[in-house]
Amino acid sequence: MDNKIREYIDELLKQALKEGFSEAEVYYGSDNSMSVSAREGKIIEFENSDSSGISFRGLFNGQMGSADTEDIQPDMIPFLINQAKDNCRVLEVKEEITVFEGEKEYPEFNGYSEDLAKIDYQTLADAALSMEKELLGYDSRIEAVDDSNAIYSSTISYLQNTKGMICETQTNDFAVYLGCRAKDGEDVQTYGKSWSYGERSEFDAKKCAEYVGEHVIAKLGAAPVDSLKTPIVLDRFAAKSILAAFSGAFNAEAIQKGLSRLVGKIGERIANEKITLIDEGMIEGSRLCCPFDSEGVITKKTVLIDKGIFRSALHNRKTALADGVESTGNASRGGKNGLGISPANFHFETGDLTLEELFKKMENGIYITAVYGLHAGINGISGDFSLMSEGFVIRDGKIAEPVNQITIADNFFDVLMKVEELADDVEYFSPEASHIQSPSLLIPDVSVAGK
Repeated sequence: MDNKIREYIDELLKQALKEGFSEAEVYYGSDNSMSVSAREGKIIEFENSDSSGISFRGLFNGQMGSADTEDIQPDMIPFLINQAKDNCRVLEVKEEITVFEGEKEYPEFNGYSEDLAKIDYQTLADAALSMEKELLGYDSRIEAVDDSNAIYSSTISYLQNTKGMICETQTNDFAVYLGCRAKDGEDVQTYGKSWSYGERSEFDAKKCAEYVGEHVIAKLGAAPVDSLKTPIVLDRFAAKSILAAFSGAFNAEAIQKGLSRLVGKIGERIANEKITLIDEGMIEGSRLCCPFDSEGVITKKTVLIDKGIFRSALHNRKTALADGVESTGNASRGGKNGLGISPANFHFETGDLTLEELFKKMENGIYITAVYGLHAGINGISGDFSLMSEGFVIRDGKIAEPVNQITIADNFFDVLMKVEELADDVEYFSPEASHIQSPSLLIPDVSVAGK
């Protein structure tokens, strides 16, 4: 991190104490990215983006006030201090929250690759152009590559306070996205996929093209099925999307405000005994590790659901204090955003069966490979969802014809109770890994609306 930023933060904390704050902290976040898009053998877009921000918090007259800015200039220090003071003066409820003194030690994590840091415009352009070329050559039915994008990004998170705590982490990433259209007669289908790499050598344009090509061609001829109630297998990507959409139900702040169906449910059964839901900051060998949260608390392995029993919500220090428990290390914020709660690496524990074994156990039903409308089609409080979907018919335990223009409807909390099996297909270390993951799920009796 730039020494000028460190000096700025030192001065801000020094001035805060002079202005009557008994304790204070500063969170700095920066996000830099470079992206390239290719189409028809040419680079059609190049974008360079740099953003950063400061979030200041301090205890003044027994109240915790805050202020944020993206304008990191010396003349903004008085503004931040005065804004935080004004914030303290208008607070009506006194909260017992303080600045965290820090942990004795933090886990080691290096999420920054010097190899990735060498990526330049030409590297990204070559990646985008090569993916497009490979995909267009995969099958004559691929009509166009609509998206062939390559992105390099780097982030810094830095936290310092007047109690002597300093936490810093830097990460970088190389990601690609490839999407296309395939046509057979009057039938047109689309498909897209993203990957994220920790080293440049992991990227293979041909493999990306083959994956997208295979999946888009498999969708040709898709049609809706008759409306019915049927067992389904949610593939790991569709299941992850639904889990992510309802992850806020496990947020302690939402529970304390009555905005979750999990109010008062600690210690009660809320899921099938095969369901264990975990959030953990550090997964050995994963690039997605988070050694500390936005308050400087070590991220922990938190078992939220233990074999069906609701054991814990996700907490920051404020919500933990209200519930009389320890923070789970899930405080979150950007350089310009207020303190909230977010999962670190949020996932269902895997089962023992392969995806193919789920199909055999289901025998006949629908294999859902994608869901759409997650913003409009869910109720995060009640758990109800109704989502446009696509996938394949499963007949006699095997994948049959593709289906689309169907809607699946159920309730997330009911699904947790009736999940029959979980597959073993979560990827923690591959380029497909993400901060929220789920294995494929076999779910009986789901309403499917079709033709």
